[in-house]
Amino acid sequence: MLSGTLNVPEDILRKIIRTFFSDLHVIIVEFILKQHYITEYSISKELNLGIDRTRLVTNNLIHEKLINYEERIFKNLKNHENRGKGNKKKGFKLRYLYFDKISFIYNIKKKIKVLISKSLKDNLNTKNSFLMCPRKICRQVYKIKDIQNLSINRHNGEFLCTNTLTSNILCGSKLVGDGSKLEKETNDFKIIKIFIDSINSTKK
Repeated sequence: MLSGTLNVPEDILRKIIRTFFSDLHVIIVEFILKQHYITEYSISKELNLGIDRTRLVTNNLIHEKLINYEERIFKNLKNHENRGKGNKKKGFKLRYLYFDKISFIYNIKKKIKVLISKSLKDNLNTKNSFLMCPRKICRQVYKIKDIQNLSINRHNGEFLCTNTLTSNILCGSKLVGDGSKLEKETNDFKIIKIFIDSINSTKK
């Protein structure tokens, strides 16, 4: 379960990596965040890790659009030793890795929208209701699409009712559901909700 407030894009990235990826991903991401702009060869050397294994991880991070890269071309320096030896290699490329906050937040928002859309389709022909308020004077029923309007108790991770009882009073009761399938979906959406709240509160 995710808890607490994620204040900056770097915190959100760290939480995602630690939740869904391997320890090696965590180490390499921390190294990129610390160095800001670094080549795969430098990572491989500093971590005493094979370049192929380093690239396996960095390619995965790039594919998931969690980090960015820039290729830079360097020319070979000519000197007296290699002149006249027919060396046709004019230069080489190095890939520099870095973390782009704006690109990261944009891509995470897209992933969340896709995930919510898929969940809505999956639940269209099964359960229309997601959670409900047990309070007799309220009895508000929430659907999955209402997740962005729900509140979460940061201490225990429970969804809270946001229905307005009077002009100035929100219900605030703990929402309930039934069934193991619904419980799993609820836990999944708590994770999504925390990311949504964190991203919306992040200052660019």
